[in-house]
Amino acid sequence: MLLQNSVYHILSRDESSYTICFNASHPVFAGHFPGYPIVPGACLVQIAQELLSDKTGAPVRFAGVRNLKFRQPVTPDMQVRYVLADNKITIEDLEATQYAQFAVTYMCAHTDL
Repeated sequence: MLLQNSVYHILSRDESSYTICFNASHPVFAGHFPGYPIVPGACLVQIAQELLSDKTGAPVRFAGVRNLKFRQPVTPDMQVRYVLADNKITIEDLEATQYAQFAVTYMCAHTDL
């Protein structure tokens, strides 16, 4: 299930980054955690996969995620920037404070094969 346009929306993009916002009323936030909602780590990683798919123009599947570090919680009221540099992904706020960072190995499925 794609999270784009349900859990998050792309606000802007350039060659190496995407700025997104979250749909704070999405049900995923009601249970994670009641009274203090945060964006689940699994969602943050899946969003990275979806954004890499958008960037490459082909569906991307992660073969590995390494050195995953969640530095502080991402909340659904935030706008965050995903910086996609080679195989390294950084999630930061608009002032460049880091919230998460990880490296990925991925495969692209080309639709013309």
